[in-house]
Amino acid sequence: MQTEKENKQVSFTFEQLNSPQFRREQQMKIKSEAVWCIFHELNGLINIAQLSREYLHRTQSWFMQKLNNNKVNGVTRQFTEEEYLQISDVLRQIAKRLNDYADELDKAELD
Repeated sequence: MQTEKENKQVSFTFEQLNSPQFRREQQMKIKSEAVWCIFHELNGLINIAQLSREYLHRTQSWFMQKLNNNKVNGVTRQFTEEEYLQISDVLRQIAKRLNDYADELDKAELD
């Protein structure tokens, strides 16, 4: 017997599937896809190795395995709800630091 979730069929038009904005909107509805999308978009702006070490106290390998849902020893690696909350908090901390730096720059005198 199929569950309600399995019975729910979603159909998209060809134009929707070819729209990066539409695909991003769909990805942002599911945590595992949203976190992947966020770090894909931030690629080169945030050092994942440093973020993993400094904020999550883990290795870059650990982070990337979970980000990409890799299989390790036959088990698919995924973030837990607590880890998603940690990642959200880390992004907020980084955003606050960046905003603070921007405020300091605004207040500094011109040479």
